[in-house]
Amino acid sequence: MQSGPVAATYVLNQKLMSLSGDLWIDDGNGNHAFEVDRKMLVVRRTLLLQDPAGNPLYEINQSLAHLHQTFEIKRGEEIVATIQKALVNIMGDHFTIALAGGEQLKVTGDWIAREFHITRGGVDVVFASRRLLAIRDAYGVQIAAGFEVPLALAIVVGLEQMELEARQR
Repeated sequence: MQSGPVAATYVLNQKLMSLSGDLWIDDGNGNHAFEVDRKMLVVRRTLLLQDPAGNPLYEINQSLAHLHQTFEIKRGEEIVATIQKALVNIMGDHFTIALAGGEQLKVTGDWIAREFHITRGGVDVVFASRRLLAIRDAYGVQIAAGFEVPLALAIVVGLEQMELEARQR
């Protein structure tokens, strides 16, 4: 990460959304920390971020109420974050993230190389990069101390899903 202490590093499989089954997100020690459970619905795909016991933490799905590509992250029925694809891509700014309290996060980076930063007030809260790991088809996700880990991972999963859908079009 560029600044601030790192709370934890997680391993995210780059093929997360292209696999037909569920997927584990591992912690830095190789232990299963979170599971992404895929729920196929008629109109849209829903992903559930769960703890290792299967308890749902966040629901990630595409919002059909917006003109451009938007994903919502919910805890129960409450929308806690909205990810929108930028209408104009300037200098790698592909997405914006609005948190429920009105706070904005900015996403910049190189999606082909799977290296991107999510910043809050100019400070990295999430950094994802293939260079953090030597594992093929995976990348490391570092999350700053003080930023909620499951929410950060739900945001990364949502971003990954949005990029996959854009490539498939």
